Amino acid sequence: MTPDGAIVMGRWILVMLLVLTGTVHGQELPNASLSKGTWITFAGLGTGILADGIATRVLYQRHYDEINPLAKPFVHAGVPGQVGASLLGAGAIGGVWFVLRRTHHDRAARWFLTSVTASEACNVARQFALLRTSQNWSDVPGTTPYLSGPMRLHRARGVR
Repeated sequence: MTPDGAIVMGRWILVMLLVLTGTVHGQELPNASLSKGTWITFAGLGTGILADGIATRVLYQRHYDEINPLAKPFVHAGVPGQVGASLLGAGAIGGVWFVLRRTHHDRAARWFLTSVTASEACNVARQFALLRTSQNWSDVPGTTPYLSGPMRLHRARGVR
C-alpha cells in the first residue's frame, strides 16, 4: 500500500469510528446484567485467545511462520507483540459485541460472540494438531539453532 493509500485508509477508519461512537452514545440501554451464558462464552473466548498465543509462539520457535499478514509483525516482535495483538483482537471483538448490543441487536451480538468463539476454538485445535506433528529442531542431532528449517532438515538427513 502506498503512503497516500494508507492516509486515505486511516481517514476512512477514523470516520467509521466517529460514526459508530455517535451511534452508540445515541442509544439508551437499560442496566441489564449479562447472562451466565454470555460470561461463559467470553471466558471460552479468552481461553482460546490465550491458547492461540501460546501455540503460535511455540510454532514460531519451531520455525513455522505466521500466515496472517495482519498478525505477522506482532508475532515477529516477540512475546510483547503477541500480547499486544491478542489484546487488540479481544478489544475489537468486545467492541463489536458492545456496539451490536448497544444498538439493540442482541441476537446478532449473541451469534457474533458464539461464532467468533467457535472459530477461535477451531484455530486452536488446528494449531495443536500442528504442534503434535512438528519437530523441535534443536533436539535433532547434527543441527544448529542458527540454520533455517529446510537447512536443518537437510543436515539431519546427512545431505551436505
